[in-house]
Amino acid sequence: MIQSVLTGVVLVICSYTDIKSQKIYKSVIAVHLVLALIGHLVIRDLTVVSIFLGIVPGLGCILLSAVSKESMGYGDAFLIFSCGFSLGTDRILAMLFTSFFCVGIWALWLVCFRHGKKKTAIPFVPFLLMGAVIQGMGALLL
Repeated sequence: MIQSVLTGVVLVICSYTDIKSQKIYKSVIAVHLVLALIGHLVIRDLTVVSIFLGIVPGLGCILLSAVSKESMGYGDAFLIFSCGFSLGTDRILAMLFTSFFCVGIWALWLVCFRHGKKKTAIPFVPFLLMGAVIQGMGALLL
């Protein structure tokens, strides 16, 4: 629960900066990683395997950023990495699936109604926040 709240606060901060300046600050991600590590050491609510598998999607996104010349920015990728470290495998995968689905719907809307083009930049962190909220609501219902 604490990790979810911490991740939510980080996503709100990063969503604001992503929308306003298209930047995600490394210092926020670093603080998130340190606080998540402290939380894991104190609370021990996730297994080590879940934590390490939780960072795999973030590592994949970092690789995607490098290969695609940052069509997904490094800030987004490192934020996904830190969220995976904080939340573990199941929750990061659910959050990412929901986020990618929501951003895909938004991109389709922009293209269909001529508000955007194929190369239009879309801030991704607000969709990560949306995915986290939807995933959290789903966890409460189940």
